[in-house]
Amino acid sequence: MRKKISNSLSAKVFLWVFTALTLCSILIYGIVLIFVPQSYQLTGSKQFENNAGALFSALENKSYEEGTTLITNFCIENNAVAMLGNEKNSVTFGDFETIADDLSTAQTYTTNVTFSEDKASYTLSVISLTKTASELFSLLLRFIPLVLTVILLLSALSALICSRVIVAPIAKISQISKRMTELDMTWRCDTDRKDEIGVLSSSLDTMAARLQSTMEELETANQQLTKDVKKFQRLEEQHRNFFAAVSHELKTPLTILKGQLENMILGFGDYQNHDKYLPQALKSAEDIEYLVKEILSITKMETMNIGSSLETLSLTDMVSKVVIELQPLATEKDIAIFQNISEDISVSVNRNLFGKALSNIIGNAIRHSKADAKVYADCDTDTHILVVENTGVFLDEDNLENMFTPFYRADKSRSKATGGSGLGLYIVKTILDLHQMEYQITNTDKGVAFYLKLN
Repeated sequence: MRKKISNSLSAKVFLWVFTALTLCSILIYGIVLIFVPQSYQLTGSKQFENNAGALFSALENKSYEEGTTLITNFCIENNAVAMLGNEKNSVTFGDFETIADDLSTAQTYTTNVTFSEDKASYTLSVISLTKTASELFSLLLRFIPLVLTVILLLSALSALICSRVIVAPIAKISQISKRMTELDMTWRCDTDRKDEIGVLSSSLDTMAARLQSTMEELETANQQLTKDVKKFQRLEEQHRNFFAAVSHELKTPLTILKGQLENMILGFGDYQNHDKYLPQALKSAEDIEYLVKEILSITKMETMNIGSSLETLSLTDMVSKVVIELQPLATEKDIAIFQNISEDISVSVNRNLFGKALSNIIGNAIRHSKADAKVYADCDTDTHILVVENTGVFLDEDNLENMFTPFYRADKSRSKATGGSGLGLYIVKTILDLHQMEYQITNTDKGVAFYLKLN
């Protein structure tokens, strides 16, 4: 029970207020019990004494009939009795029977009176019927049970009201603060109070709003950080895979070149004919040089910031330039190139990098198409999607997922015999990622299409 009370502010406030009101009420009644009868006795006695003196003065030179009238009125007005008499007769005023047992403690004043028509002397005694201090004290004592009951009831009711009025908003704030510890900032105190509790509620609302805003910012930052970490992990994995692939790709031509040179130096067999094998060795060295240049180009692109080098250029002009450069290759393979791009489409790009990406995309479409195939380059103002499609060839779904992997070749048509390094689409991917453009390769009804969403 004690633990339950100690854990409840409402119970504590109720007990504190109830105890304080009860003690204060009992103390006040005790003060009344002690001082009121004495004060009442003192005040009443002084007043009765003054009134009695005024009566004695008024009776001088009055007739007996007038005197008895004054005495009767005095008894009525002052709740008293009187006795007038001499040796011959005596007269009483008021009900003496009510004080027959209390005459010894009653307040009594006596004087001698002489009336105008009769020179005989009378003795006049006036006795107060007002309750004495002891009687009033006894009366108040008799009311103690009733007064105590009223005090307890009123104290309990007042304590209950106070505990509800004071504790209810505090309890609500306590529940809200508990929700704050659970990082729930969607609540509001919603109070119109202007006192300290209202100020506290308003402060909690402000703090909750700021914490909610901060938590949202932190959540956004955390999501971005998670994306950055995942992106960094992907890049790390890509770099590891890239360098592993580079090592593999360089190993074969270097081994061939080394073997050719060693055989020519030692003069083994047909390798004595240097005129035949030196061009082959040179071709291997050129392949290695081309591959190294591509690798260095990729490494440079991955670390550069293209923000300051962006230009607004015409897409039609850039595609036309690439088509003109690749036309000899297309003519050699008897491939027709069709260009249908709206004149008013422009892009904000790095001129050299984006031009290389377009060259690789269209060049791949030409190199990996069969003779008499067609290559289309289309883009309109509604979609702002550049589509480069080559006909007559299709890719397996497994191959589509790996087309941007460095040194990946889907089939024999994508072997080194086509003249590629295996880095063409990886370079495209790197450039387009720098420009934050979306892209994909898919099969169509006619062949394979490269889709590029322009910014």
